[in-house]
Amino acid sequence: MATKIQILSNTNYPLADVLKSELIESSTVKIAVAFLSKSGLEQIYKSLDYALRVNHANVEIIVGLDFKTTDYRALVALKDIKKSNENFNFYCFGDKKDNYNDLIFHPKIYLFDKTSSKNTKYTSIIGSSNLTGGGLASNFEVNSVIREDKPIYYSQLSSIYDEIKYTDSIFHPNTKYIEDYGNIAKKLDKSKNIKESFIQNDIKLLRDKEEQLPGTVPSLKKVIIEFMEQQEKNGVKEISLDDLYKVIPTMTEERHMNMKMDTIDNSIRGELNKHELESNHKDGIQLFKRTGRGLYTLTEKAKSYKGR
Repeated sequence: MATKIQILSNTNYPLADVLKSELIESSTVKIAVAFLSKSGLEQIYKSLDYALRVNHANVEIIVGLDFKTTDYRALVALKDIKKSNENFNFYCFGDKKDNYNDLIFHPKIYLFDKTSSKNTKYTSIIGSSNLTGGGLASNFEVNSVIREDKPIYYSQLSSIYDEIKYTDSIFHPNTKYIEDYGNIAKKLDKSKNIKESFIQNDIKLLRDKEEQLPGTVPSLKKVIIEFMEQQEKNGVKEISLDDLYKVIPTMTEERHMNMKMDTIDNSIRGELNKHELESNHKDGIQLFKRTGRGLYTLTEKAKSYKGR
């Protein structure tokens, strides 16, 4: 089969119909979207259920968080699907102002691998449609649908998908997190003002909880802690910046963390300063103690740190 590319808008062919036909034929599905709504899931639910239960397809979804667009009910629905299907997984992308990849999560990527014993077919969809009711059907959206038997474009988009997946902003939300997310969304609906101080405090607490939830890769501060713990076990009490600069880049690459290598020294130093025992940074959690010029040890809090 030669590569076929279609440019579709919802006015001539709703993306929901494309997704439904792709789901029921696929063995692997990977979706990364900025926004998710219950109305979007409902449009493809039967086909998604068929893919999971009949095809036994491996399906995973990465969604961005936005209190006005990614709704609480959709996250609950994903959690319920996960409970019933071991071959389903989903992650959230927590936008953070100090994300070291400078990422704002805004992709719309849909990948379908239809590998079987008889043939191989890949479909990639990229465009403007989020996994929402409007994005899949009623909005004026434009999307490119690429079908191929040799995964050229599919492989490129799959690499981009993995680049998103393996960042320290990715986490698995638990039930309590989803409940708190829903409560904040309700408060925002009532107040209509995201700048309300009590809402801002709730949002900060929720963001703090994100760092305690499991993800796909550790955070930079977690990797620094791991290295310093290893050194302490070897009898090295104080760790120098030079040693951190030499070792941490290799550790981040081994963990597929997609760090910016040209600025990683600045990022390491930033984490140490932010989480230093005497730091006044509003998000600092006192993990490192400066013992001399360019020398650090772990605090007791670091030794018991359970976050990413």
